[in-house]
Amino acid sequence: MRRLLRVVSWLVRWTARTPRRVLGVLAVPILIGIALAAGPVRDRPPSDSDVLAGGRTAAPPAATRTGPRPTVLPAPTGPVTPGPTLPSFPLTAEQRATAVGYVTAANTHDARPRRDKAFTDSYTRTRPYVTDEVFAQVTAQSRRGDYEWGQWLTARATVAVRVRAAGVPDGAPAPTASTAYARVEFEQVVTPTAGAGGPTRSDGAINLLLTKAADGRWLVSRLLADT
Repeated sequence: MRRLLRVVSWLVRWTARTPRRVLGVLAVPILIGIALAAGPVRDRPPSDSDVLAGGRTAAPPAATRTGPRPTVLPAPTGPVTPGPTLPSFPLTAEQRATAVGYVTAANTHDARPRRDKAFTDSYTRTRPYVTDEVFAQVTAQSRRGDYEWGQWLTARATVAVRVRAAGVPDGAPAPTASTAYARVEFEQVVTPTAGAGGPTRSDGAINLLLTKAADGRWLVSRLLADT
């Protein structure tokens, strides 16, 4: 008991020496009381300031980017419903046969001896596929193909056609009972039979208007520009 009194007496004398020590001693019990009243930190419900500081439940700021907003849409979370598809207009078997027959005949050549005599010989073979007007047009005298024909003669080349696709051109109306638009895409293969060198290939495409004749046959009635 005497030792406790001596300690208390020394503490009082030590505290009374400066006003700062007096304030410090008085503040200790006040802080202890506040802490006991508040309870453990983990048992307290979060305040607004705690939530915002932790960033768990507070809404993000309205604008946090300094650059432009992204324009990419979020990925879908369920099955995507397919959108409407553009209508397609296939050619009938007769229409396709006429279009392919004309393109193949007009672009197949044979420059070997005793075969074709001129570049335009191939157009005389288109007679079963065209109207009288178109046949007169494609077989008229002209100098078209002179350069190619000279090269093919030198190489005694054969020129074959491989059709890649045939159908209604993009943007063309659907076929009717009497008319149909057609586009034939093909590869032309030139194979020399004399001298050095191998086959060469080039791509081509022709747009046509087909018309149904009185006898029921489909014929090429017009050659259209490739736009």
